[in-house]
Amino acid sequence: MTRGNDQIVRSVITPNDQFLRTVFSNQKAYYIDIYQREYKWKPANVITLLQDIQSRFDTGYRKGPVLSNPDEIQKTVLAHFEPYFLNTYLTHTTSGEIFIVDGQQRLTTFLLIFISLFQILKAIESDQKKNENNNDPYFREKTFSSATLEKLIYESNDFGYAERFKIFNENREETFRQIVNEEEVNPSDETQKRISENFKEISKYFGDFFGNKDAPGRFDITKITYYITYILDRLSIVEIKIEKQENIATIFEVVNDRGLGLKPYEILKGKLLGNLPPKEKEEANEIWTRIQNKYFNSKIQNSTDTKVDLDNFFRTFFRAKFADSENDYEKFERDYHYEIYRNPKTQEYFGDFSDSTLLFTRIKEDIQYFADIYLKLRVGYDDEFLIYNKLLDQNQQYLLILSCLTLNDENEKLKISGVARKFDQFHTIMRLLDLYESNDFQRTIYPINRDIRNRSLVDVEKVFDQTLITSLDEAELLSQTEIQSISDLFTFERFQDARNRWTNFSKYVLMRIDRHLSDHLDKPSFVSAPLNELEERFNKTTRRRKGLHLEHIYAYNDANKAIFTSEAGVFDESQFIAERNRLGMVLLLNDKQNISSNNEVYRDKLDTYKKSNFIWNEMLARHLHPTDEKRLPESLRFTQVEPGETGAFPRQRVFDRQRLLFEAIKLVWCDFPVE
Repeated sequence: MTRGNDQIVRSVITPNDQFLRTVFSNQKAYYIDIYQREYKWKPANVITLLQDIQSRFDTGYRKGPVLSNPDEIQKTVLAHFEPYFLNTYLTHTTSGEIFIVDGQQRLTTFLLIFISLFQILKAIESDQKKNENNNDPYFREKTFSSATLEKLIYESNDFGYAERFKIFNENREETFRQIVNEEEVNPSDETQKRISENFKEISKYFGDFFGNKDAPGRFDITKITYYITYILDRLSIVEIKIEKQENIATIFEVVNDRGLGLKPYEILKGKLLGNLPPKEKEEANEIWTRIQNKYFNSKIQNSTDTKVDLDNFFRTFFRAKFADSENDYEKFERDYHYEIYRNPKTQEYFGDFSDSTLLFTRIKEDIQYFADIYLKLRVGYDDEFLIYNKLLDQNQQYLLILSCLTLNDENEKLKISGVARKFDQFHTIMRLLDLYESNDFQRTIYPINRDIRNRSLVDVEKVFDQTLITSLDEAELLSQTEIQSISDLFTFERFQDARNRWTNFSKYVLMRIDRHLSDHLDKPSFVSAPLNELEERFNKTTRRRKGLHLEHIYAYNDANKAIFTSEAGVFDESQFIAERNRLGMVLLLNDKQNISSNNEVYRDKLDTYKKSNFIWNEMLARHLHPTDEKRLPESLRFTQVEPGETGAFPRQRVFDRQRLLFEAIKLVWCDFPVE
């Protein structure tokens, strides 16, 4: 935090130390300010708070004799129980309404605590009324009236009716009402879900804490009286009133920078919405909340991520639009919400954060559009190439797509598909030519991101192609002067050593070939399923039985080892492994097929290949229908490889398999026109 911000805080705030009874006795409800719209405490946070309070409470509760007269209990608690400091909350007052700028997580939790205690008191009153003729002292014992807590829970109107809950946000009112009335809650967003979950935890906690198995009633009434007195009159919290409207965003940011745990996008929200006029602020907040709820309710299948994180969107967006180098890219990592204040490009983009009209436009148009696009990219199944890249966890495609798109891009669909296709081609060729290393590959992304920003698909194609050619030139696989287009790259000499180095990538190449053949021949294949099913079948972790598994034509058996054994009887294991792992010598199988054929000789594997439901395998086993064989591209009309005398795959035919594989790769990944 800067010294200037420190001075602002000291000059425009007024502290006010008070107990919870005073806080919630305020006649009007506290409104949740724009910065604090979401309630995110998890049950673990709530239990920690309750346990902290209990440890302080127990210290005083055990000191003296336990009293039963409620008046004496109150006096004892006030005199002998040490106060417990709950930290601070920030408020500002506008048009007579008090808004919570920071601290609503704790205050909302205490509202839930009061509701739970209120329900306990109502239950005690009900039990005592039902047993008013019972002479047991339990049914005569006095404690707090439920009406006392009811006044702290609701803001009442002039006619005594409950008008709104004391911590007020319209989105929460129905959930609070359902909880008070002990109705089922069906949450529609994270805030409602957390409120419901936390209330259940609080009620369970109090059920155990106040439970009284030895009494005729359900609760230890004396303990409840001590506890409620302690909660209301010994828990201290400091209200910090912010006097000047224009300093709210700065103070909010400073306070949360001191470790109160907001996520970067929540601090960013405060900065962007802080100084908007009321009408625009409310509309911008509705947009932001809608985006936030959509992200919260999102689900990603078959990914290391289970949900789409809003902070990941903003990191990706700022990098896509403003990162020109590796250094820029790194700056938009953890503290991207601070980097945007330092970066000249983002300062200009947001009008130095002082132009409220521009800020509103950025939220209403840019952020809304690109946030929706990013979410669609992450969870949708509309474009096959997005899913193809996802299968290999190539998430940088999302960065490059956002970079290429312009606001409300009229070519949105074509650009999404086009960038994903060129990315797939670029990435696949780099791997096939054994030039892929994750860190080096990442470094090729930075200039692509910069150079395709807001560009046409024709420009995108040129940037990808030139980057690939330059990479191959630097690897001394070609000279830039010897090729005119990407199609010129596809010579067998360059691809003849393609090998099974990465299991998932090998599965991916064979899957794409089979899918291409399935489409070309209009013939079903195990991998011709819809994209969501294909994703399930791809089997990234290889743990599923019903999924793609890699099959080696050369299994570890005596017949295969024999053809790699010299006349002197020396087995050349290194050469065996090299030939076994040529990409043309591996196939795809699914489920039990892979297990059953695992150690068979080639002759015995052929029957499995015929029944495998993979066209590439059926071609090897010469099991295609004659009509399908005639429809194969000329380059793939390859006669069956007959087993050798021992049943093994002839070593001299490995080269032919590599060449055939190259022809298939060329059909799938050679140059294609940008639409």
